[in-house]
Amino acid sequence: MTRESGATDEGDAGHGWSRHDLAVDTGDGRLDDTDPTAETPLVTAVVTTYDRFEEATRAIESVLAQTYEPVEFIVVEDGTESGIEVWLTEQGHYSVRYVRHATNQGLAGARNTAIALASGDYVAFLDDDDSWKPERIERQVSALRSLSDGERENLGVVYCAVEAREDGRVTSVIPPENSGNLREAIARDGPSTLQSACLFSKRALLAVDGYDEELVSSVDHDIWLSLAVGGYSAVTVAEPLVVSYDTFADSMMTNTDERIEGVAQFVEKWRPTYVDWFGREEADRRLQRYFARVIARLAATKLVSGSFGEARRAIAVLFERSDQTSYNVATLALLTAEAAVKRFVPPALVRRLAAIRNR
Repeated sequence: MTRESGATDEGDAGHGWSRHDLAVDTGDGRLDDTDPTAETPLVTAVVTTYDRFEEATRAIESVLAQTYEPVEFIVVEDGTESGIEVWLTEQGHYSVRYVRHATNQGLAGARNTAIALASGDYVAFLDDDDSWKPERIERQVSALRSLSDGERENLGVVYCAVEAREDGRVTSVIPPENSGNLREAIARDGPSTLQSACLFSKRALLAVDGYDEELVSSVDHDIWLSLAVGGYSAVTVAEPLVVSYDTFADSMMTNTDERIEGVAQFVEKWRPTYVDWFGREEADRRLQRYFARVIARLAATKLVSGSFGEARRAIAVLFERSDQTSYNVATLALLTAEAAVKRFVPPALVRRLAAIRNR
Protein backbone atom coordinates (compact mmCIF):
# COMPACT_ATOMS: atom_id res chain seq x y z
CA MET A 1 0.00 0.00 0.00
CA THR A 2 1.34 3.43 -0.92
CA ARG A 3 2.06 5.86 1.90
CA GLU A 4 1.86 9.62 1.51
CA SER A 5 4.27 12.25 2.87
CA GLY A 6 7.22 9.86 2.98
CA ALA A 7 5.68 7.44 5.48
CA THR A 8 6.56 3.77 5.07
CA ASP A 9 5.52 0.50 6.67
CA GLU A 10 8.17 1.22 9.30
CA GLY A 11 6.74 4.65 10.05
CA ASP A 12 8.30 8.01 9.29
CA ALA A 13 11.65 7.65 11.05
CA GLY A 14 12.72 11.09 9.85
CA HIS A 15 10.16 12.71 12.14
CA GLY A 16 11.41 11.24 15.39
CA TRP A 17 8.74 8.60 15.95
CA SER A 18 7.56 5.44 14.29
CA ARG A 19 4.79 2.89 14.24
CA HIS A 20 4.91 0.55 17.24
CA ASP A 21 5.24 -3.23 17.04
CA LEU A 22 1.91 -4.71 16.01
CA ALA A 23 0.62 -8.05 17.26
CA VAL A 24 -2.16 -8.04 14.63
CA ASP A 25 -2.60 -6.17 11.34
CA THR A 26 -5.60 -7.14 9.17
CA GLY A 27 -7.63 -5.51 6.37
CA ASP A 28 -6.50 -2.92 3.84
CA GLY A 29 -8.49 -0.03 5.31
CA ARG A 30 -10.31 1.20 2.20
CA LEU A 31 -14.07 1.36 2.68
CA ASP A 32 -14.80 2.21 -0.98
CA ASP A 33 -13.16 2.26 -4.41
CA THR A 34 -13.66 5.99 -5.06
CA ASP A 35 -10.55 7.66 -6.49
CA PRO A 36 -9.34 10.69 -4.51
CA THR A 37 -9.32 14.10 -6.21
CA ALA A 38 -8.27 17.59 -5.16
CA GLU A 39 -11.88 18.29 -4.19
CA THR A 40 -12.51 14.90 -2.57
CA PRO A 41 -9.24 13.90 -0.88
CA LEU A 42 -8.73 10.56 0.80
CA VAL A 43 -9.51 10.83 4.52
CA THR A 44 -8.12 8.32 7.00
CA ALA A 45 -10.58 7.78 9.84
CA VAL A 46 -9.08 6.38 13.04
CA VAL A 47 -10.64 4.85 16.16
CA THR A 48 -8.18 4.28 18.98
CA THR A 49 -9.38 2.04 21.79
CA TYR A 50 -8.30 0.43 25.05
CA ASP A 51 -10.46 -2.33 26.54
CA ARG A 52 -13.87 -0.79 25.82
CA PHE A 53 -15.69 -3.16 23.50
CA GLU A 54 -19.21 -1.73 23.71
CA GLU A 55 -18.14 1.88 23.32
CA ALA A 56 -15.62 1.08 20.58
CA THR A 57 -18.09 -0.86 18.44
CA ARG A 58 -20.52 2.08 18.66
CA ALA A 59 -17.73 4.40 17.51
CA ILE A 60 -16.75 2.06 14.68
CA GLU A 61 -20.33 1.85 13.44
CA SER A 62 -20.54 5.64 13.33
CA VAL A 63 -17.47 5.75 11.06
CA LEU A 64 -18.93 3.07 8.79
CA ALA A 65 -22.09 5.20 8.47
CA GLN A 66 -20.24 8.23 7.05
CA THR A 67 -21.71 9.73 3.87
CA TYR A 68 -18.32 10.85 2.52
CA GLU A 69 -16.09 8.95 0.09
CA PRO A 70 -13.19 8.16 -0.24
CA VAL A 71 -12.39 6.92 3.27
CA GLU A 72 -9.70 4.68 4.71
CA PHE A 73 -10.53 3.29 8.16
CA ILE A 74 -7.98 2.15 10.75
CA VAL A 75 -8.82 0.80 14.23
CA VAL A 76 -5.92 0.75 16.69
CA GLU A 77 -6.43 -1.40 19.79
CA ASP A 78 -3.76 -0.40 22.25
CA GLY A 79 -2.53 -3.60 23.87
CA THR A 80 -5.87 -5.18 24.85
CA GLU A 81 -7.88 -7.99 23.26
CA SER A 82 -11.45 -6.90 23.87
CA GLY A 83 -13.07 -8.86 21.04
CA ILE A 84 -13.16 -6.10 18.44
CA GLU A 85 -11.18 -8.14 15.91
CA VAL A 86 -13.66 -11.03 16.13
CA TRP A 87 -16.62 -8.65 16.03
CA LEU A 88 -15.35 -6.98 12.84
CA THR A 89 -15.14 -10.40 11.17
CA GLU A 90 -18.57 -11.48 12.43
CA GLN A 91 -20.11 -8.26 11.12
CA GLY A 92 -18.44 -8.66 7.72
CA HIS A 93 -16.32 -5.51 8.05
CA TYR A 94 -13.34 -7.14 6.37
CA SER A 95 -12.00 -3.96 4.79
CA VAL A 96 -11.51 -2.16 8.10
CA ARG A 97 -7.82 -2.17 8.93
CA TYR A 98 -7.56 -3.51 12.46
CA VAL A 99 -4.19 -3.31 14.21
CA ARG A 100 -3.30 -4.19 17.78
CA HIS A 101 -0.26 -3.14 19.75
CA ALA A 102 1.52 -5.99 21.46
CA THR A 103 1.72 -3.81 24.60
CA ASN A 104 -0.09 -0.68 25.72
CA GLN A 105 1.50 2.48 24.32
CA GLY A 106 -1.00 5.11 25.44
CA LEU A 107 -3.22 7.41 23.40
CA ALA A 108 -0.33 9.31 21.81
CA GLY A 109 1.35 6.07 20.76
CA ALA A 110 -1.87 4.69 19.29
CA ARG A 111 -2.43 7.84 17.28
CA ASN A 112 1.16 7.87 16.04
CA THR A 113 0.73 4.31 14.82
CA ALA A 114 -2.33 5.40 12.86
CA ILE A 115 -0.52 8.40 11.34
CA ALA A 116 2.33 6.17 10.21
CA LEU A 117 -0.13 3.76 8.57
CA ALA A 118 -2.42 6.42 7.07
CA SER A 119 -2.63 6.84 3.31
CA GLY A 120 -4.98 9.84 3.45
CA ASP A 121 -4.07 13.49 3.07
CA TYR A 122 -6.23 14.13 6.14
CA VAL A 123 -6.61 12.15 9.37
CA ALA A 124 -9.72 12.21 11.57
CA PHE A 125 -9.41 10.72 15.07
CA LEU A 126 -12.37 9.35 17.04
CA ASP A 127 -12.06 8.41 20.72
CA ASP A 128 -13.69 5.09 21.51
CA ASP A 129 -16.31 6.61 23.84
CA ASP A 130 -17.57 9.18 21.29
CA SER A 131 -19.33 8.87 17.94
CA TRP A 132 -19.74 10.82 14.71
CA LYS A 133 -22.90 11.93 12.99
CA PRO A 134 -23.07 10.56 9.41
CA GLU A 135 -22.17 13.89 7.76
CA ARG A 136 -19.15 14.59 9.96
CA ILE A 137 -16.38 14.05 7.39
CA GLU A 138 -18.48 15.34 4.48
CA ARG A 139 -19.15 18.68 6.17
CA GLN A 140 -15.51 19.17 7.17
CA VAL A 141 -14.18 18.36 3.70
CA SER A 142 -16.75 20.81 2.33
CA ALA A 143 -15.16 23.49 4.54
CA LEU A 144 -11.80 22.72 2.90
CA ARG A 145 -13.20 23.52 -0.54
CA SER A 146 -13.76 27.16 0.40
CA LEU A 147 -10.05 27.67 1.11
CA SER A 148 -7.54 29.11 -1.31
CA ASP A 149 -4.39 27.14 -2.16
CA GLY A 150 -2.39 29.29 0.24
CA GLU A 151 -4.90 28.81 3.06
CA ARG A 152 -4.93 25.08 2.49
CA GLU A 153 -1.12 25.01 2.58
CA ASN A 154 -1.13 26.55 6.07
CA LEU A 155 -4.06 24.51 7.36
CA GLY A 156 -3.44 22.34 10.39
CA VAL A 157 -6.97 21.30 11.30
CA VAL A 158 -10.68 21.62 10.59
CA TYR A 159 -12.84 21.04 13.65
CA CYS A 160 -16.50 21.23 14.56
CA ALA A 161 -18.84 21.64 17.50
CA VAL A 162 -19.53 18.72 19.85
CA GLU A 163 -22.93 17.66 21.16
CA ALA A 164 -22.79 16.33 24.72
CA ARG A 165 -25.40 13.73 25.67
CA GLU A 166 -26.34 12.18 29.00
CA ASP A 167 -28.78 9.26 29.10
CA GLY A 168 -29.74 9.85 25.47
CA ARG A 169 -30.54 13.55 25.94
CA VAL A 170 -28.55 16.52 24.65
CA THR A 171 -27.17 18.42 27.65
CA SER A 172 -25.03 21.00 25.82
CA VAL A 173 -23.36 21.93 22.55
CA ILE A 174 -19.69 22.90 22.83
CA PRO A 175 -18.60 25.23 20.00
CA PRO A 176 -15.13 25.35 18.41
CA GLU A 177 -13.33 28.49 19.56
CA ASN A 178 -9.85 28.69 18.01
CA SER A 179 -10.15 29.90 14.42
CA GLY A 180 -7.54 31.23 12.00
CA ASN A 181 -3.85 31.32 12.85
CA LEU A 182 -3.57 29.08 15.91
CA ARG A 183 -0.93 31.12 17.71
CA GLU A 184 -3.07 34.24 17.40
CA ALA A 185 -6.21 32.32 18.39
CA ILE A 186 -4.53 30.86 21.48
CA ALA A 187 -3.21 34.30 22.46
CA ARG A 188 -6.74 35.64 22.17
CA ASP A 189 -8.87 32.81 23.62
CA GLY A 190 -6.51 30.21 25.11
CA PRO A 191 -6.07 26.72 23.64
CA SER A 192 -9.45 25.20 22.79
CA THR A 193 -9.53 21.85 21.05
CA LEU A 194 -12.41 19.36 21.06
CA GLN A 195 -11.77 15.62 21.18
CA SER A 196 -13.04 13.53 18.26
CA ALA A 197 -13.92 16.68 16.28
CA CYS A 198 -10.65 17.27 14.42
CA LEU A 199 -9.78 16.62 10.79
CA PHE A 200 -6.00 17.10 10.69
CA SER A 201 -3.73 17.69 7.74
CA LYS A 202 -1.44 14.66 7.81
CA ARG A 203 1.35 16.78 6.37
CA ALA A 204 1.03 19.13 9.37
CA LEU A 205 1.02 16.24 11.87
CA LEU A 206 4.22 14.87 10.36
CA ALA A 207 5.82 18.32 10.33
CA VAL A 208 5.32 18.70 14.11
CA ASP A 209 6.58 15.15 14.84
CA GLY A 210 3.19 13.70 15.70
CA TYR A 211 1.99 13.21 19.26
CA ASP A 212 4.33 13.43 22.25
CA GLU A 213 4.45 9.94 23.77
CA GLU A 214 6.27 11.18 26.86
CA LEU A 215 3.22 13.11 28.10
CA VAL A 216 1.01 11.39 30.67
CA SER A 217 -2.04 13.48 29.65
CA SER A 218 -3.08 16.69 27.84
CA VAL A 219 -2.02 15.22 24.48
CA ASP A 220 -4.82 17.03 22.63
CA HIS A 221 -3.76 20.45 23.85
CA ASP A 222 -0.15 19.46 23.22
CA ILE A 223 -0.69 18.78 19.50
CA TRP A 224 -2.68 22.03 19.32
CA LEU A 225 0.27 24.03 20.64
CA SER A 226 2.68 22.15 18.37
CA LEU A 227 0.59 23.18 15.37
CA ALA A 228 0.52 26.77 16.66
CA VAL A 229 4.31 26.86 16.94
CA GLY A 230 4.49 25.44 13.42
CA GLY A 231 2.48 28.38 12.08
CA TYR A 232 -0.62 26.37 11.19
CA SER A 233 -4.22 27.55 11.20
CA ALA A 234 -7.62 26.14 12.17
CA VAL A 235 -10.94 26.27 10.33
CA THR A 236 -14.16 25.78 12.29
CA VAL A 237 -17.52 24.25 11.45
CA ALA A 238 -20.26 25.48 13.79
CA GLU A 239 -22.48 22.43 13.32
CA PRO A 240 -22.27 19.76 16.09
CA LEU A 241 -21.14 16.72 14.11
CA VAL A 242 -19.65 14.75 17.03
CA VAL A 243 -21.50 13.18 19.95
CA SER A 244 -19.80 12.95 23.34
CA TYR A 245 -21.50 10.64 25.80
CA ASP A 246 -21.00 12.83 28.82
CA THR A 247 -21.24 10.26 31.59
CA PHE A 248 -20.31 11.27 35.11
CA ALA A 249 -19.10 7.73 35.84
CA ASP A 250 -16.30 8.01 33.26
CA SER A 251 -15.07 11.30 34.73
CA MET A 252 -15.18 9.81 38.22
CA MET A 253 -12.75 7.06 37.17
CA THR A 254 -9.96 9.47 36.22
CA ASN A 255 -6.72 8.66 38.06
CA THR A 256 -6.11 11.72 40.24
CA ASP A 257 -2.35 11.44 40.64
CA GLU A 258 -1.73 10.67 36.96
CA ARG A 259 -3.91 13.56 35.88
CA ILE A 260 -2.10 16.01 38.15
CA GLU A 261 1.28 14.72 36.99
CA GLY A 262 0.29 14.93 33.33
CA VAL A 263 -1.07 18.47 33.50
CA ALA A 264 1.98 19.68 35.44
CA GLN A 265 4.22 18.01 32.85
CA PHE A 266 2.33 19.70 30.02
CA VAL A 267 2.56 23.12 31.70
CA GLU A 268 6.32 22.84 32.19
CA LYS A 269 6.86 21.62 28.64
CA TRP A 270 5.17 24.68 27.19
CA ARG A 271 6.39 27.28 29.71
CA PRO A 272 9.36 28.40 27.53
CA THR A 273 7.03 28.87 24.55
CA TYR A 274 4.56 30.88 26.61
CA VAL A 275 7.36 33.07 27.99
CA ASP A 276 8.55 33.69 24.43
CA TRP A 277 5.02 34.56 23.27
CA PHE A 278 3.73 36.57 26.23
CA GLY A 279 6.60 37.45 28.55
CA ARG A 280 7.29 35.80 31.91
CA GLU A 281 4.59 37.44 34.02
CA GLU A 282 1.76 36.88 31.53
CA ALA A 283 3.01 33.36 30.79
CA ASP A 284 2.83 32.49 34.50
CA ARG A 285 -0.69 33.91 34.75
CA ARG A 286 -1.96 31.98 31.73
CA LEU A 287 -0.33 28.70 32.72
CA GLN A 288 -1.53 28.94 36.30
CA ARG A 289 -5.08 29.48 35.07
CA TYR A 290 -4.84 26.57 32.66
CA PHE A 291 -3.63 24.31 35.49
CA ALA A 292 -6.36 25.66 37.78
CA ARG A 293 -9.17 24.96 35.31
CA VAL A 294 -8.11 21.38 34.66
CA ILE A 295 -7.33 20.44 38.26
CA ALA A 296 -10.39 22.24 39.64
CA ARG A 297 -12.58 20.19 37.30
CA LEU A 298 -10.84 17.03 38.52
CA ALA A 299 -11.31 18.06 42.17
CA ALA A 300 -14.96 18.94 41.58
CA THR A 301 -15.72 15.55 40.05
CA LYS A 302 -14.04 13.71 42.90
CA LEU A 303 -15.76 15.86 45.50
CA VAL A 304 -19.23 15.29 44.09
CA SER A 305 -18.59 11.55 43.68
CA GLY A 306 -17.64 11.24 47.35
CA SER A 307 -13.93 10.61 46.75
CA PHE A 308 -13.02 13.19 49.37
CA GLY A 309 -9.41 12.13 49.85
CA GLU A 310 -8.66 12.48 46.14
CA ALA A 311 -10.57 15.77 46.02
CA ARG A 312 -8.48 17.13 48.91
CA ARG A 313 -5.28 16.09 47.15
CA ALA A 314 -6.28 17.85 43.95
CA ILE A 315 -7.38 21.01 45.78
CA ALA A 316 -4.14 21.12 47.78
CA VAL A 317 -2.06 20.87 44.61
CA LEU A 318 -4.21 23.50 42.93
CA PHE A 319 -3.48 26.10 45.60
CA GLU A 320 0.16 25.07 45.97
CA ARG A 321 0.87 25.65 42.28
CA SER A 322 -1.18 28.79 41.74
CA ASP A 323 -1.13 32.07 43.68
CA GLN A 324 -4.27 33.37 41.93
CA THR A 325 -6.43 32.59 44.93
CA SER A 326 -9.59 34.41 43.87
CA TYR A 327 -9.54 32.78 40.43
CA ASN A 328 -8.91 29.35 41.96
CA VAL A 329 -11.79 29.67 44.42
CA ALA A 330 -14.23 30.96 41.80
CA THR A 331 -13.27 28.27 39.29
CA LEU A 332 -13.49 25.48 41.85
CA ALA A 333 -16.89 26.70 43.07
CA LEU A 334 -18.31 26.97 39.54
CA LEU A 335 -17.03 23.57 38.43
CA THR A 336 -18.21 21.87 41.64
CA ALA A 337 -21.68 23.29 41.10
CA GLU A 338 -21.58 22.12 37.48
CA ALA A 339 -20.46 18.62 38.50
CA ALA A 340 -23.22 18.43 41.12
CA VAL A 341 -25.81 19.50 38.59
CA LYS A 342 -24.54 16.96 36.08
CA ARG A 343 -24.87 14.16 38.59
CA PHE A 344 -28.05 15.04 40.44
CA VAL A 345 -30.15 17.42 38.32
CA PRO A 346 -32.35 16.54 35.32
CA PRO A 347 -30.73 17.15 31.89
CA ALA A 348 -33.04 20.09 31.04
CA LEU A 349 -31.59 22.09 33.93
CA VAL A 350 -28.08 20.98 32.96
CA ARG A 351 -28.66 22.53 29.53
CA ARG A 352 -29.79 25.79 31.11
CA LEU A 353 -26.67 25.97 33.31
CA ALA A 354 -24.44 25.30 30.27
CA ALA A 355 -26.21 28.05 28.31
CA ILE A 356 -25.64 30.53 31.15
CA ARG A 357 -21.96 29.55 31.42
CA ASN A 358 -21.40 29.94 27.67
CA ARG A 359 -22.86 33.45 27.42
